[in-house]
Amino acid sequence: MTIRTPQADLNQGSQHTTRVSSKSDASPGKGSSQAVASGDTVTLTSEAAGLLKLEESLSAIPEIDSARVAQLKSAIADGSYRLDPEKIVDRLLNIERDIP
Repeated sequence: MTIRTPQADLNQGSQHTTRVSSKSDASPGKGSSQAVASGDTVTLTSEAAGLLKLEESLSAIPEIDSARVAQLKSAIADGSYRLDPEKIVDRLLNIERDIP
């Protein structure tokens, strides 16, 4: 399968549409299997291409910030980690307000 980003189209004032085409040829023989030749083409809008690039770059970022976890563990272990109850309550109330 081939994925191509759109080319600039001067005749179209808005976004490009997604185009998918598929060609398959298969000729099964008696008692044997043959490979299927296919050529699929997908054309993405510029927004979809941008989202694809963003998804690829985000997948490279680790889900857990190990350095931050180590820093918090150390602060908890030596007793220097302090909680701000008012800040916690304010954030919980903001979450509550955002829920419809």
